[in-house]
Amino acid sequence: MNPLSSLGVGSGVLNYDVIDKLKKADENAQIAPIDKKLQENINKQTELVGLKTMLDTIKNSSRRVSDYSSYLERNVTSSDESSLKVSVNAGVPVQDVSVKVNEIAKNSINEIGLKFASRDDLFSKADTMIKLYVNDKHYHIKISATDTLGDVAQKIIDETKGDINASIMKTGEGDSAYSLMINSKETGASNNIYFGNTLVSKDIMNGALSLVDGDLSITMMDSNGVNKTFSINVSNNNTESRQNANILKEAIITAIKQDADMAKLLENGDISVDVSGDGKRIILNDKRGFGINIGGTKSNQLFTNNNISEDDTIVGKTQIASGLITGVITIGNKNLDLSTITSAKNTKEMNETAIISAINAIDGYYAKLNEDGYLTINTNTGEVIIKSSEGNGEALKKLGLESGKFMDWSVFAKKLNIMNIQQASNANITYNGVSISRPKNTIDDIASGITLELLSPSDKDINVSIGRNNSMIVEEIKAFVEGYNQLIPKLDELTRYDEDTKIAGIFNSVGDIKTIKGSLHRALASTSFVDGRYESMIDYGLSFNDNGLLILDESKLQSALATDSDKVRDFFRGGTTTINGKEVQTQGIFSFVLKELDNLTTGDNSRLKLFEESIKNDDKRLKADRARNLELLNSRYEIMANRFAAYDSQIARANNSFNSLNMMIEQSIADKKKN
Repeated sequence: MNPLSSLGVGSGVLNYDVIDKLKKADENAQIAPIDKKLQENINKQTELVGLKTMLDTIKNSSRRVSDYSSYLERNVTSSDESSLKVSVNAGVPVQDVSVKVNEIAKNSINEIGLKFASRDDLFSKADTMIKLYVNDKHYHIKISATDTLGDVAQKIIDETKGDINASIMKTGEGDSAYSLMINSKETGASNNIYFGNTLVSKDIMNGALSLVDGDLSITMMDSNGVNKTFSINVSNNNTESRQNANILKEAIITAIKQDADMAKLLENGDISVDVSGDGKRIILNDKRGFGINIGGTKSNQLFTNNNISEDDTIVGKTQIASGLITGVITIGNKNLDLSTITSAKNTKEMNETAIISAINAIDGYYAKLNEDGYLTINTNTGEVIIKSSEGNGEALKKLGLESGKFMDWSVFAKKLNIMNIQQASNANITYNGVSISRPKNTIDDIASGITLELLSPSDKDINVSIGRNNSMIVEEIKAFVEGYNQLIPKLDELTRYDEDTKIAGIFNSVGDIKTIKGSLHRALASTSFVDGRYESMIDYGLSFNDNGLLILDESKLQSALATDSDKVRDFFRGGTTTINGKEVQTQGIFSFVLKELDNLTTGDNSRLKLFEESIKNDDKRLKADRARNLELLNSRYEIMANRFAAYDSQIARANNSFNSLNMMIEQSIADKKKN
């Protein structure tokens, strides 16, 4: 048995109760004072954290009030916010602006008149294409006879990389429930969408523009399928590119309108003449997809490409093979036995000549080779059906063709019935009397720091007033006053000393904290010599009450800011003044306050940071002292317990010897009594 487990059994006196009482007395004398100091240290750390938080609060307000940028805040009002919203950056000069919104920028909106019962309806029963031009880019989007309405919408988005948005809208019921909308993503004249064939000029030159008969002609097809040629005449001197482009545009329109059939095409939008988004080029468009040809001695000066032709209905994918080609194919309703047209000895060129001749013999069909040497086929109707008899698919491949139904744009455009709902156009505004055009409704490049957001046209001038925004300064002063008036009572509590009760605040003996109230009061009470007189914070609505707390007269501060905000700024943050003819840099009261607060709280060497470190070091030292003293006490009473155990054992043995002797004596006495 462990001798300590039976401590006191032998003596009945030397037990753990005695040791615990002795140890408790020593702990009260040696450990309890350290615990008290540790608790005081914890209280100091807690109060210091709270104090620093309060100081940081008024420091943040002081920093903003003494920051030059705070006085650059602006507010802006518009007399017609339903037409125009205006935002301004800090520091924009105070001013009044007049704006009239003549037109807002628009995107191109087009509806396909062809209707569909569902998104999964086939878009076309023939292979064809959609021809688009937008923002200097041509797109030929191939449509398969197996593509659905949804497929075509996605193809348009994908192939234009989002420049054109194709969306499906439910506009009706039954078989006419769904429509395809084709719109430009961005606003501005350069984002107008043109369907069919589009021919674009070079930038029209600056300076004199003179065109007489023979200099420039334009050939387009009229509504009867007849090509019409128009001579363009212009005489104009010393204008810049955009003016010349508009003059040339009007001259072309005037020439086309002289023909009644062509005038109708202009009116219904089948053909159009525009200037480009930047206003420097001419755009000629035939929505029907027919050819446009430019002629004349000066055509090369004005146009890079002098013609754009109608697309071929079918274009082969490979060149025609040489040798014997067997099999029967059907073009339209005519069967062609290729084995009777070609022979084993034929070269590629001989086969090409024979096959083209055979196709051209079909009424209404026209075949040729394109610049790549591929077979092309066109018809009077704009539609071609090609197929091969069963087992003769290889014959079509040798011609570079595929079976199917094909439709060119001129036919497909009629079926689509494209309706222009909205023409893309630039925004046009009058800014302080100056006419300005931009492609977007958010305009930020007229005057630095001013952004206009155009919402709708206005029928009169809109007055825009840009003024100083003093609300932030007022709010920061109010926040400072609130924070200051919370800080001062707290400082009084932490540093107090009551002569009657002899009770002291936890930081009564800390000089760096006791001086905070006085240093802040002195900073705020400082004066500034301005215009031959000394000014104080009272001039700007601030004062102290009898308890040393701040009082803010907000109306007086607002009045001072409205009267001369620069003067308020210089008093609060500092500025320059002239004394005895010399320009002198002055410090504002909040610059003084901020300096005092920075000395207290900013950086590793700030006064409160050093005080905080000393408290933490005291905490570490006290914890170390407590652990060391406790270890010594535990060791001491462990030794005492072992000694008590030894003494208790000796007493037990003595008691046992005495008990044995006592029993022998009692037995002897008993024996004598018997005798």
